[in-house]
Amino acid sequence: MNYEYKHKKRPVKTHTRTALRNLSGMQCSRSAGQSHTRQTRPETLGSDYHSKKNQSCGSGIPGAPRETRQTTANRGCRAIPEDIPETQQHKRCSLCRWARTGIIKKKDELGLKGPLIGHFKPETKQAVVTIVKEAISHGVSQKRACEISGIAPRKFRRWLNPKPLQQRVAWNRLLDHERQAIEDAAWLPDLLGKPISHIFVHGHSSGSFFTSLSSVYRVLKRKNLVQPFVPRRKTTPYVSAHTLLDEGFSLLCYDGTLFKTVSGVSVWAIPVMLLPHRVCLHIGYSLHSVCSTDLTRAVHEAHALIPEHLTKNILAHSDRGSAMKATITKQSIKDLLGAPVHFGRPHTPDDQAWIESFIKTLKYHRDAPLSFNQVDDIVQWLLRFPDIYNNDPHSSLNYVTPFQALAGKKEVILNQRKQNLARARQLRYTSWQMSRQCITKVALHAA
Repeated sequence: MNYEYKHKKRPVKTHTRTALRNLSGMQCSRSAGQSHTRQTRPETLGSDYHSKKNQSCGSGIPGAPRETRQTTANRGCRAIPEDIPETQQHKRCSLCRWARTGIIKKKDELGLKGPLIGHFKPETKQAVVTIVKEAISHGVSQKRACEISGIAPRKFRRWLNPKPLQQRVAWNRLLDHERQAIEDAAWLPDLLGKPISHIFVHGHSSGSFFTSLSSVYRVLKRKNLVQPFVPRRKTTPYVSAHTLLDEGFSLLCYDGTLFKTVSGVSVWAIPVMLLPHRVCLHIGYSLHSVCSTDLTRAVHEAHALIPEHLTKNILAHSDRGSAMKATITKQSIKDLLGAPVHFGRPHTPDDQAWIESFIKTLKYHRDAPLSFNQVDDIVQWLLRFPDIYNNDPHSSLNYVTPFQALAGKKEVILNQRKQNLARARQLRYTSWQMSRQCITKVALHAA
């Protein structure tokens, strides 16, 4: 490699004895009138002058010895001469730089960035394996190639020799006739438009299928027979009445809600329900407003419908409405039940969440009319609703109806469902074992 240096401009020298000048590149003698043909000054031949064969050029520094000029030139040049072989470390560094550049470029083409963590498609796995194998074929170690590619060596070996996929069938999988029975039950006229819990209860009651509620949901969801679920924000209610229920008391809850006709006439409904059975005992009503007389009358009519074995440990619980806090109302209910009335916290409807939930069901039930033309339409709906509500499976009762819970059949029904599920699981397990044996026999026969 040749390096060019700029020379300082030589000053023009004038000899006193002669009028001749020393010009650059001119062979001149040491004194005037004498010429030396054997020895010439190297300065006059320029920086590219070579005195011997295969000798490097001068440093371009005038006045310096040749050895000094050669050492200075070597210090200024950082390139490794071609005649000196590269060290093994230098080769490895060059190879790693080449591998890193190539692998990163190919990863960018595949749309991969950073470490390869997670699940990938089989095509992506094969492409990554090809990239690493190509780097290994050029002399890069497997560990270094995997490090540059961002993949663990263990994962690379697993992708290099993938295991064949084996089709597995769960032994507890629903049978075909059970799926068909669930679909047929969803199209029954009595179950059209009703919640999935009704279909679940129908299967256990009729004996057509014995599955869990989640299995019924999955089967109907796969057939697009379920309305999309809209999640609601859940709160953590604090209900002080839980303490009374845990101690074995039954609670008589009551409240008031407003209905209006198309013409604007107000009708107040006064529902009364019994906890923990969730039974709607009675729904009273009054026009325009709720007074103490209307409230106590509804509570007395509901109390007459309570079984005798539940009338001993019963308490009243309500919110702090004006009619509920009235002295006449509290005294009348205390005389009826033999215990004072318990109230929830002010401005906290969650303390009586049961009756609030019942009121929402009363207004927005699937069978509720969209509007009421007359007052009699509201009254007829209030008289008809307790029978509808008490015969619907309730989620808080493990999908047992309130009437069944009141009659003491809840535990019997739940135990029967557990037995039905156990028998169905055993039947599916037997069917699964038989299918496995058939597959094994076919494989042995083919072999």
